Amino acid sequence: MAKTSKAFKKFASSGKLKDQIANRRSKQQSKRKQDDRKAQRQKQRGNADESDLEGEGEDDEDDEREARKVGDAGVGGKAGGVAKTVDELFGKGGLDIEAGDESELEELNSEDEDEDEDSEGGDGEEDLLDEQAMKKAMKDLQKNDPEFFKYLKENDEELLDFGKSKGKAKQDDEDEEMDSDDENVEDEDMEEEEEERKKISVNGKMLRGWQEGMLKQHSIRSLRKTLLAFRAAAHMNEDDGDQGSGLDTKYSIDSAQVFNKLVVTALKYTPVVVAHHFPYKTLANGRIKLQQPKTPNQSLNRLILSHFSTLLHLIKSLPTTPSSLSSGSTDEDAGSLLLVAINESTKLLPWIMGARKHLRAYLKVLLELWGSASDQVRIAAFLAVRKLFVIGDDAVKDLCLRNIYRSLLPPLRNTTPHTLPSLNLMKNTASELYQLSPSLSYQHAFGFIRMLAVHLRNVIRSSTSGGSGGNQEAFKNVYNWQFVHCIDFWSQVLAGSASIQTQKDNGGLESPLKPLIFPLTQISLGVIRLLPSSRYFPLRFHILQSLMRIIQKTGVYIPLAPFLLEILDSSEFKRSNPKKVTLKPLDFEYIIRSPAAYPKTRIFQEGLGEELVFLLGEYHSLISLNIAFPEIVLPVLITLKRHIKKSQAGSPKVVSQLKTLIDKLESTKTWIEQKRRNVSFAPRDRAEIDKFLENEVVESSPIGNWIRLQKKIREKRRAEIEKSFRERQGAGDDDDSE
Repeated sequence: MAKTSKAFKKFASSGKLKDQIANRRSKQQSKRKQDDRKAQRQKQRGNADESDLEGEGEDDEDDEREARKVGDAGVGGKAGGVAKTVDELFGKGGLDIEAGDESELEELNSEDEDEDEDSEGGDGEEDLLDEQAMKKAMKDLQKNDPEFFKYLKENDEELLDFGKSKGKAKQDDEDEEMDSDDENVEDEDMEEEEEERKKISVNGKMLRGWQEGMLKQHSIRSLRKTLLAFRAAAHMNEDDGDQGSGLDTKYSIDSAQVFNKLVVTALKYTPVVVAHHFPYKTLANGRIKLQQPKTPNQSLNRLILSHFSTLLHLIKSLPTTPSSLSSGSTDEDAGSLLLVAINESTKLLPWIMGARKHLRAYLKVLLELWGSASDQVRIAAFLAVRKLFVIGDDAVKDLCLRNIYRSLLPPLRNTTPHTLPSLNLMKNTASELYQLSPSLSYQHAFGFIRMLAVHLRNVIRSSTSGGSGGNQEAFKNVYNWQFVHCIDFWSQVLAGSASIQTQKDNGGLESPLKPLIFPLTQISLGVIRLLPSSRYFPLRFHILQSLMRIIQKTGVYIPLAPFLLEILDSSEFKRSNPKKVTLKPLDFEYIIRSPAAYPKTRIFQEGLGEELVFLLGEYHSLISLNIAFPEIVLPVLITLKRHIKKSQAGSPKVVSQLKTLIDKLESTKTWIEQKRRNVSFAPRDRAEIDKFLENEVVESSPIGNWIRLQKKIREKRRAEIEKSFRERQGAGDDDDSE
């Protein structure tokens, strides 16, 4: 049997295969009925002398029964049994068909051929499926419509195994005749298919021609060719089966250099050509307003949306982080190409703002990169989200605010010295987005902070009602990195939005987010009180640092000294002779729970004492310009002196640090008392109190200057630790590569 022709493939892709097969079988059945009737009449005329007039009715009934048998055999496809019955009835001479009957058969055959020609001419060449597409279509058909697939397998098995010769299959005389006709043009069809499969290889000369057309003439035709080649480049690593639905194009890219130039050309030239035909202007509030196009063209809008979808596919397929297994130049090119793709994608936003489906897909891709890629890609993705936020309406802004916080939560669970810098970058950028529009951010911030409060309340209820095992599982739902980072994030948002400088820039108007400082403070202090265990003192330090940020930026007074002084009353500082072990000092920046080997040891006691002294000094430096500082610091001085008196046998290092802190606090207390001796206003004059030392900086006070030096020492020490850590990590990577 010959191979399946091009016309048959077109016919199979038209979706009318089932009806055509049924129609053909019906015509074959009708033809066989007519043949049998003619044969019956011929037989009757030959045996007219021997027949009886009374048996004519029975012969007619026999004729009808035989016609039914022949028709059933034709529908079922079993022609062999019918031929045997005809031979028995009419002898080996076969059927004598008259001239009129031959014309009828020719008409039936011509009708089938005309229908095939109509089906061939009705579909354009764009609807032609290649072999890979046909295989995929048949697989989908077997999965989606098994009954129809079974019907094809029984009636036209050649369609399922197209392209393969089947000598064992048996065909009717009519099918063999059609196949013999197709053999004459089959070679020509195969040559045409091979020509269609040949793709145009994009080269530098072709690319320069497109560039000139887009720059000089703003040609939409050159733009369309460029975007078609760009689509081929974006999908070049995929199988043909994935491109059979229309993603495949006539272009191919055979060079990496041409690939990079093509991608950059499509990204940079498209906004220029589109802006020429469909201009826009930026309003004072940052929004975008599209102007009337010079030449209305609906195909240009579809072209922009198609290009944007291809661009999103390319961004998702490019590598986001350098690979240690590949060459450095390749990674740099891939990373720079991804950055170019993200940066240039923002230039298409003016024409995409009306397509909300594309905007949601774009925002999803950007937030995935923002949450998992390298730092450069994170920044580029955030800048794209920020631009989308600025030019979008309130619905787009709400979409950005809600989804950026949801994208922030999953990475917060995994906090290590490796991931902490990236997490801090994510928190800083997300908090900046919330500060752009405080009025819209309020409803989101209120809802998310309320979720933290509800979560804490549920933990408190379950811990008080459950047993010891229940208590342990309950507080772990709060005492984790994700909850601590959430408190720190919202402290950044509130501190930045309700800061004193922001209030001055807004003409003295308070930020809508400032009322949320109180509930966030209550949640933070509730977390501290939940489990006063010495192993979770590092978590307490993190939360207190978040609250200190609010004090520093907004000037709101939050009494944090009692929560720090509680550490001095813990069992860790009551031990006169802690265990001496050879453990490394803890870096409280990267932990929220101390390891089990550290409590009751001298190294842990000294680490807690050093961090406690620093946080007490930093807290009091933030309020060192307050006119009531002498009264605020008095209870702290009394508590510290009492502790030193009771723990003379304790760690000499901790005692020495506490004495230094007391000295700085007393010096600041004396400094403030000297400054307020010359004031002439009463304590009830709030305006004058707010102006007290407003021109002074925190570093001008004794405690502020001391904390500034301590921060420099800590930063230098942490830089040395991180440097040694990177060196050890690099040595480990070299060993692994060897």
